[in-house]
Amino acid sequence: MTSPSPASERTIPLPTTPVISGPVTAALTSDSTIAPSTAPLRSSNGSSTTPPPKAPPASPRRGLRQAILHAVLHTPPSFYAITMGTGITSILLHNYPYQGHWLQYLGVIVFVLNIIIFSILTISNILRYTIYHGLFCTVAKHNVASMFWGCMPMGFSTIVNMVCFVCVEAWGERWAYAAFGLWWVNVLLAVLVNFGMIFVLFTRQSQTPASLAPTWLLPIVGTVVVAASGAVVAQSLAPYNAGLARSTILCSFVIWGTGVPPALMIITLWIYRAAMQGPPAPAALASVFLPLGPCGQGAFGIISMGVGVRTLAYKYSFPIIPGLTEAEGAQRIADAIYAGCVLTGLVLWGLALLWYTIAVALFLDQWRKDWRLLGPGKFSVGLWALTFPIGVFATSTIVLAAELRSPAFKVIAAFLSAQVILHFLYVGGATLWITITGAIYNAPEIAGADVYTRKEWSRRVADDIEAGCGDEPAAAAVEKATR
Repeated sequence: MTSPSPASERTIPLPTTPVISGPVTAALTSDSTIAPSTAPLRSSNGSSTTPPPKAPPASPRRGLRQAILHAVLHTPPSFYAITMGTGITSILLHNYPYQGHWLQYLGVIVFVLNIIIFSILTISNILRYTIYHGLFCTVAKHNVASMFWGCMPMGFSTIVNMVCFVCVEAWGERWAYAAFGLWWVNVLLAVLVNFGMIFVLFTRQSQTPASLAPTWLLPIVGTVVVAASGAVVAQSLAPYNAGLARSTILCSFVIWGTGVPPALMIITLWIYRAAMQGPPAPAALASVFLPLGPCGQGAFGIISMGVGVRTLAYKYSFPIIPGLTEAEGAQRIADAIYAGCVLTGLVLWGLALLWYTIAVALFLDQWRKDWRLLGPGKFSVGLWALTFPIGVFATSTIVLAAELRSPAFKVIAAFLSAQVILHFLYVGGATLWITITGAIYNAPEIAGADVYTRKEWSRRVADDIEAGCGDEPAAAAVEKATR
């Protein structure tokens, strides 16, 4: 017996997806198409006429199982950017500066939609790495695709925040503890992605100065978003358990420190790269908004933590530092922390304003050169970067407007929130369309790779051993080389 030949030698590749060799592709493209007739046509006088041009071959028809396998295989981590944009839109609708009940209802509807999308993507990713042998390591070594693992905890954070805003407000204590538990799950995930991807970046990937991109921020910003979410959870917990609320705030400060400083370092590197080689290509131009994430969300998080410290001291007589028995001393310390947090938030907000202005200018400059930049056929999931970074900039503006009682910040927050909602309608509608057509299923990290299910891989190794192509140690070496 011999090893199965690559699928590219005996099947027709899918026209809308990368060519992938191996038995999986063979199963997905097993149906054949009927070639149109090329016989010459005859006119009424019997003379031959030029045959008409051939019609393009139809896409191979798939059964339900093959369609599901195809969708699962081509669901990369970047799809979690959809949950980030959907989640931040629900938060902005619910907390819009000029509030109305109908906006809150819309926010709840988008919140439920976000839960559905996040659940589908999570199940799909679990199946993806469970069914296909070595795919997890393939994605981890990819210079770009692996960075998008940071989108998962960020998307989950928007769900945790909306649980605090909606469910705790409606149903009370039990949901506050549920949000606390979900937040800790998200903390573990975000820290693992942050620390793990920095390690993989140093040891497993082949990066170059040219490959330095704003996407490097994604694994790191996950901890910034989780820290800000911790401040929201703490404010929901405070009426029921001030001790847990204090612990949550203290942990959030630490987590914030694992995200914001490294993110600023990467932003510095990217400034150098952009100055030397120019902005990203048009297909990745939306990534210029990504530096808004750590700045805007960092500002929102640090201000919210300061508000939480002050609320514990004044409203619940619970000091942020254990052991303080004098209420007046605890309040003075809380005031100092609060003032420092607001000032830090203002500085980060100013940096976010800089990046917002530069990103908009770069985007409009490229759009002026190519009016088809946002037209049909140009859309990709990467354009969801137009939602979440600007959205967290809007949330920091909302909290600054509330704490400083500033009408100016309130107007700016309303403008930014409306912009994010409009962007969400555009990218959401375009994403729905390419999902219906199937064009969304495109995972560049597996292009040109041999992808096998675990059962097919085991059969392949067994066939090699049985055919005498190699002993077990040799088969193990082959397996290691494909990872």
